[in-house]
Amino acid sequence: MRLDEPFPLEAVPPRLQVVILREFQGRCPSIGEVAQIPDSQWLSTPDVGPRSVEIIHDITDAAQQQVTSPSSAQLTDTELMGRLDWLQKEIRWLTDFVKREVIKQ
Repeated sequence: MRLDEPFPLEAVPPRLQVVILREFQGRCPSIGEVAQIPDSQWLSTPDVGPRSVEIIHDITDAAQQQVTSPSSAQLTDTELMGRLDWLQKEIRWLTDFVKREVIKQ
């Protein structure tokens, strides 16, 4: 994922999809555009709470990390462990998301 790619609306709950589309006048923004909006602005928007902001961060942070990350060979053990922790958090979030989607069906 890169910051100039379209924001993956299908990866967020429907209510958050509507909020993001409304914020960008109906068009699908880039990941970078969504990342530029401050948390305080998202939180002042109806239907957006801390969990919604966390979901947005999960997506935008992943894109930013790919842009700014050095190769794994250049990372220290501590940095690698931090990356592993972050990836494990992402896997847990994706697993929970898929389970919620399966339950809806």
